[in-house]
Amino acid sequence: MGRVILHIGTLKTGTTSFQRWFFDNESAITAATGCRWFHGAFPDAREIAAACIDDGRQTPAMALGFFPERGSDAWLGWRREVDRSLRSQVDAADTPILVSCEALCLLRSPTEMERLAGLFDPATTDVVLALRSPAGFLSSWKQHLEHDFFRRSNDPASFAYVATDSWLVDYDSLKDAYKTTFGGRFSVIDYDTCLARDGSIIPALTATFTGTPMDALPEWRGYHLNRSARPPRKPVRGLARPRHYLRWWRWKLSRGIRGHPPRGGTA
Repeated sequence: MGRVILHIGTLKTGTTSFQRWFFDNESAITAATGCRWFHGAFPDAREIAAACIDDGRQTPAMALGFFPERGSDAWLGWRREVDRSLRSQVDAADTPILVSCEALCLLRSPTEMERLAGLFDPATTDVVLALRSPAGFLSSWKQHLEHDFFRRSNDPASFAYVATDSWLVDYDSLKDAYKTTFGGRFSVIDYDTCLARDGSIIPALTATFTGTPMDALPEWRGYHLNRSARPPRKPVRGLARPRHYLRWWRWKLSRGIRGHPPRGGTA
């Protein structure tokens, strides 16, 4: 079993740019660094967080219906497949493997950490956490929620609770949960510092699994995936509001895409 570098986010810290850069250049990066890439069911391996989160809680992907109903036979079968895929890839070689799942930053409780430790051996797993200023995160996360049709919540336990006292920016509790579970194999990256110094978080994240100079790796400077500027998400019935349908229809018209405004469906 090789070493695991578990990149747990946080949300809105350039994770998508890093994931796309590694995925697009996987062969070259692995050849230069010896580090493999974990291929999840989604590019951001969001299924891992969903498989570990406590009953009664949801990740955004769960709320959007990406996974089977919790507790159903389909859920139990899906959960076993998540475990099988993860173990087969981690155990496939003795070389390091990088698992990048920013939704893991939503986990806090002892039972959630216990489930995660059941997937990743704390003795061979290094946890990497990126943090940005609370104000910067909350501002960006509000835009993200709007894009994905989520109303801001008044429930202090919700992922859509974005008041200044949001649990999402209680970074001490997040660090404590992972440090308790994974011990000293834990590092923190300052997103704002990286952005000011490099214009990207990619070099700092890369340094967590290799000492290979960035100029010896594939070009990374062009990877700026600003999710707030991405095309609008197709409206989801029950979540989208009239303005989301209007925004989607205007976007289609601006690109000459024909067809009627969607009446439902999933992203």
